[in-house]
Amino acid sequence: MERQLKRMHAVLEYANAHPTENPIVKNRVEEIRDIAYEVQDVIEDFFINEQMRRRSHGMLGFIKRYIVGLDQEVKEIMGRLRDGDGRRCTISIFGMGGLGKTTLARKVYIRVKASMLFGCFAWITVSKEYNEEQLLLDMIKETMGENSAKEYSKKRLSKNDLAEELKKFLENKKYFIILDDVWKTEFWETMSLAFPDMNNGSAVMITTRSKDVAKSFDPNTPPIEMKFLSPEECLNLLLKKAGLHDDASSCRVELLGPANRIVERCGRLPLGIVVFGGILSCKDRTATEWWKVAEKIKWELSKKPDDCIKVLGLSYDDLPIDLKNCFLYFSLFPEDYEIDAKTLIRLWVAEGFVQETEENTMEEVAEEYLKDLIGRCMVQMIEEDYIGGVRTCRLHDLMRELSISKAKEIRFLDTKPSFDARRLTVSETTEKVEGQSVFQNLRTLFSFDRHSHLPYFYHSSPRVKVLHWPDCYNDFLHGIDRKHHLRYLDLRSSDSGSWSLKSPRFYNLQTLSASYSTICNISRLCKLRHLILFTDWAEGGNSAGLEGMKDLQTLIGIKAGDWMKSALPKLTNLRTLGTSYHEWRLHEQEAFVRSLVQLKHLVTLHLSGDDIPSLCTLSGLVHLLELHLLDKITGPVPRSHEELPPKLNKLIIWRSEPKHYPIEMLGKLPSLRFLEIFPSSGDEHGIWQMKKGDFPQLQVLKLYGVSIIQEWTVDDGALPQLQRLHINCYPDLKMLPDGLRHISTLRQLSLFVRRGSPMESRVKKETGEDWDKFKHVPMIE
Repeated sequence: MERQLKRMHAVLEYANAHPTENPIVKNRVEEIRDIAYEVQDVIEDFFINEQMRRRSHGMLGFIKRYIVGLDQEVKEIMGRLRDGDGRRCTISIFGMGGLGKTTLARKVYIRVKASMLFGCFAWITVSKEYNEEQLLLDMIKETMGENSAKEYSKKRLSKNDLAEELKKFLENKKYFIILDDVWKTEFWETMSLAFPDMNNGSAVMITTRSKDVAKSFDPNTPPIEMKFLSPEECLNLLLKKAGLHDDASSCRVELLGPANRIVERCGRLPLGIVVFGGILSCKDRTATEWWKVAEKIKWELSKKPDDCIKVLGLSYDDLPIDLKNCFLYFSLFPEDYEIDAKTLIRLWVAEGFVQETEENTMEEVAEEYLKDLIGRCMVQMIEEDYIGGVRTCRLHDLMRELSISKAKEIRFLDTKPSFDARRLTVSETTEKVEGQSVFQNLRTLFSFDRHSHLPYFYHSSPRVKVLHWPDCYNDFLHGIDRKHHLRYLDLRSSDSGSWSLKSPRFYNLQTLSASYSTICNISRLCKLRHLILFTDWAEGGNSAGLEGMKDLQTLIGIKAGDWMKSALPKLTNLRTLGTSYHEWRLHEQEAFVRSLVQLKHLVTLHLSGDDIPSLCTLSGLVHLLELHLLDKITGPVPRSHEELPPKLNKLIIWRSEPKHYPIEMLGKLPSLRFLEIFPSSGDEHGIWQMKKGDFPQLQVLKLYGVSIIQEWTVDDGALPQLQRLHINCYPDLKMLPDGLRHISTLRQLSLFVRRGSPMESRVKKETGEDWDKFKHVPMIE
């Protein structure tokens, strides 16, 4: 049967690689796909049952965007916001999908936040299908805070009550709200009630594909229409994304023919050009290869959204077979949802999309898949993690439409529940299926809605492999079934009550992410690869059995203790460790460090609690890239940068005396890209000197509570790569370093000073004595 399944998969892979419009062939492929699903179910059931039988006998049972030509639009919008007459300003941006509406809105949003024109901000994604109550809760979360949103959610307030609460809060604020991707004219008719006009210069901005929606937003204010790029701009954009950093005038002549054809057939649409530039970046730079790509676009893109999706679909067809399922998986997430990359990678592994190699784990292979999709411009990187990877990502809305379209075409995803659904995202509005008590084929369940009907589907689905509900409620946790097929379980809860897994039988579980949890008999989770607890290991939790988890790569939220002496060195594949300890005796700390340095693959370490080991005792962690020390450091003081972990990319130190992290030593770390320091209160350090060549790779520097610094100097040639600087300073700092004026790479400066302090007047725009030192920085907060 396994051989037959492999043959069917081979046929399906060929069909994916060679799409056809022939209805007979398409029907035959669908029949083979249905049979393959059934065979796969039978095989998995067999292995699960065999596993249970053995157990019963054995052991008691951000991409960077190259969008051009938006400077004038940004200037126009900023002018409207600054020069208004006090009445609430309403601005609308419209244009077809892929023209850069959201990109323009984000540029304005960032510029506005840096300008200090407003005191209250929110960015809300609306989408074609929306829930008014949820949108209002999202706005409350953005403006009033997460606790207020949780409180109103629990009370189940009506739409009108939520709008009234938001209105009361905004009445005393000068606010700036962006409503992205509005589709319906009636949306503003109901939502406008939540935005009071107090004649204080507040503003609301929308983006939409519809000119009618844009005009209805404010009939008296002309909307901003997104224009297509010029042919020259399109060509230069395509060449940049293809990896040729020169403009068209210096490009090889033989490449200009196919490049111009691609631009012509993409209809000068920025998103289409960026995507095809990504395809070209994966090809040889020869005219033959580039013409092959150009000829795939067999029609010229019109202004119809369906045609745009068809053109973008060619980027999907060009994907290697391994990446196609990974791309389709984005269809399970909400529109504009910022996806945690590590979560996505663990989901791909649990679904079986990735195979390990001799050199790399499945997670490492999956990370390369994600980088490949980003390199092809099919996925947007929102934030990097500063240790060489991706922290968060998302899909452009047109790419998401493509993902959903392709996923539905091959029955990878079902947008509505049915008896044969295999993957489903459930919300509060998802209807139960009348007369359907069991969903035999359902394998993957997602929900991003606290009040969704997910429990109904979960309890009716015996073969669920993936359950992702990152804001579930405790009643569900207490009654969770034991599913033997489960490989991925994300049950974080915002409730404060605890729950426990007293006899877990998730024998195939690879990832467990949970809050306020106690897990007994953990040795039964023998295939666990990632254990993430969003609280300390609760009382009664039993760590016995961890030493047998040879595949464990992530261990977060477990208290340090005697168990680590014997168990920790046996976790030979551990990549990430997050642990805490209180009242640590010296011999215990030394034993812990001896165990720690035996973890040859450890790249991320988070330590919190009393008496954290010093930096120099961790120098044996030669592969460590990321280190968080979140409490009092004790032990020997480092004498040289050679006593520090040598490959650190990211370092965060909170509540420790500066003598344990001498700034002159940190400056010598060759690979450090991110540094965040929050000293313990009352400590004094006097003078900080950053000399020429110090911090050669540092991109982000965050300093909190820098009353410890009385004088700070930065020589010309120090911090040569710095892009973001955050300073939260108190009166003891007399002035900003003069050397800031020499850091040409600095793009963002955040300054927080105490009101009435001498520093407040020194950094005042135009007139402050220190203004000249940082006026060259594009974004100042």
